[in-house]
Amino acid sequence: ERRPMLAADKLLLQSNVKQRAIQLREKELNLFNDNFNAVGTQSAVLAGFAMTSFAEIDLPHNAFYAQKACLHLFVTISICANLMCTASTTFVSVWGSGKALRGKDGSMDKAVEGMLAERGFIFTCFGVGLITTLLALMSASWILMTVEVAAVATLGISWAIYVICRQARRVHDKFKLSKSETVSFDDILSSGAVLGAVRRAALAEEEEEVHETLTLMGRAGARGRGTYDV
Repeated sequence: ERRPMLAADKLLLQSNVKQRAIQLREKELNLFNDNFNAVGTQSAVLAGFAMTSFAEIDLPHNAFYAQKACLHLFVTISICANLMCTASTTFVSVWGSGKALRGKDGSMDKAVEGMLAERGFIFTCFGVGLITTLLALMSASWILMTVEVAAVATLGISWAIYVICRQARRVHDKFKLSKSETVSFDDILSSGAVLGAVRRAALAEEEEEVHETLTLMGRAGARGRGTYDV
């Protein structure tokens, strides 16, 4: 009777460990969804600004061709990059979450790892859209403003681009995680506490089997001796 109980305890222990790992993965999934939603919302706002500047600004007829070409080029790149960022965040959030929650066993890990791999492309699109929006503003200043005012505006926009790039690099380096610092769920599942508990359950089951075998052998020997005595 104790042998099935030990086997059930072993399965329960493994199930609890797996459930806790899935719960931790779910927190990571929610973190990625929140981050992607924030980035996608900002990209949509930037795309709206760029589209408005593209459609609503009346360019003077005496503007230089190079100035108008730079404005149209930067606005187009900004709209495309921001819409790519918005679309990518939507695809990843919807399909990644669907695979994690409705997929087969192991889908949660694949979904989280896939969302992590898509971060680079999404953040790159967001950065390109942000910078080209400022460059479009710089081009518009040379078309709509006097030379003196446009020069001052160009200095201010250039300083803003420099600060954004410097802050992005500084914050990224500050919070960057190396592979040795990243928490792996394989480490959790292979930790000493989990393995020790599983091994103790297995040893207890083996000891119970040995005990039952010795008991049966003892009973068989007793029955044999009783028959010989008769």
